[in-house]
Amino acid sequence: MLDYLLNLGKIDRKDGLLVTWYHAANRKSEMEEALKSDVMALESDVTIEGYNTPNETDRPIMAHPPDIYSDNTLQEWLETVLKLSDKAIKLDFKNIKSFGPSLDILLKTSSQLNIDRPVWLNADILNGPNVPFNTAVNASLFLSLIQETFPNCTVSPGWTTLYLPFFPNKTYTQKMVEEMHSLVGKLPQRITFPVRAVMARLAWPHLSWLLKQSNRYSLTLWQGKTDPVRVEDLLFIRNNSQPEQIYYDLFDPVLSQFKDIAFSSSRNIFTRV
Repeated sequence: MLDYLLNLGKIDRKDGLLVTWYHAANRKSEMEEALKSDVMALESDVTIEGYNTPNETDRPIMAHPPDIYSDNTLQEWLETVLKLSDKAIKLDFKNIKSFGPSLDILLKTSSQLNIDRPVWLNADILNGPNVPFNTAVNASLFLSLIQETFPNCTVSPGWTTLYLPFFPNKTYTQKMVEEMHSLVGKLPQRITFPVRAVMARLAWPHLSWLLKQSNRYSLTLWQGKTDPVRVEDLLFIRNNSQPEQIYYDLFDPVLSQFKDIAFSSSRNIFTRV
């Protein structure tokens, strides 16, 4: 991702905080708005049309649960994004049914159009903090399908999470990160682990251990719309990691406040040096 954006001249150094994102560019109107914007990467959700209903098909569409219908198919979305932009692509899969057919479409599209940009494939493949029952995507199938069908990607394997304000919330554990490393440690691809930002500071000893296991690893901090992410926690993580190790897929105003302080601190250090 960072090499690609550097080559395009979109960023001037390898720093995940410089990468800008558009969330849920799913329906055609959302996709068109995202394409007109100056964001560098599109995050979109893929499911199966009519998922878990009598009307279910095998056609991947762009929709976030609970939506199971859309005016945009994955095929249409890919063709439009590839033809009209140079934006990086992140596809988020909530169920394994949509994954195999989607990889087939990616493979077919790559033979017809040059997919000349990063493609991130994301799914929550392990049970994570505060989730009482297992809703994770099948890990072995997710990872094996990537290797068999579309290996030229960045793998984004995460944990299912639940965060409830005003309730005692647990965070990622050493056992969770070790289990994840055991699943992906020998894969050839770059790996970016999506981590719920509101939980990251307390879990930093474990997440830091995970980053140290491979120079192919990074974290993508993400925020639920109502998650009370604190700027001081983000600054702690940034001060205890390398700029190229962490991406920040967060909402304003927290993101803008964090960027102002982080980049101001960088400029001050550069001036003093």
